[in-house]
Amino acid sequence: MAKTLSELSRLLKEFIIEYHGASSDKGPYKHRYNNLKIDVLDPRTSKIPQISVSIGISEATFNLLTSEKTSGGLGPDEKYVLRWLDRGSNREELKEILKSAQKHIGKANTSD
Repeated sequence: MAKTLSELSRLLKEFIIEYHGASSDKGPYKHRYNNLKIDVLDPRTSKIPQISVSIGISEATFNLLTSEKTSGGLGPDEKYVLRWLDRGSNREELKEILKSAQKHIGKANTSD
């Protein structure tokens, strides 16, 4: 069963907290990631499948084909996001969500 954006956001949050805590003597500030959010970018505005990740006031956009950052920045958390994108099926799950969004947009446009 495919995951939702909320589930993937939660998994990314857990990944960052786990890895940030492992690399820091002070431990992670878990509340800092309570507002972490992943969004798929509107496929009508870009030919490249992309997602946006926001943490607090920081935001970055990532190419789902290559995992490269295309704009913005997340500071030191960016390296964790890049690792998470390349881990397991996370990027594939996000691509499936984007495909579903494209189908939904296509149906909405044909019913206008």
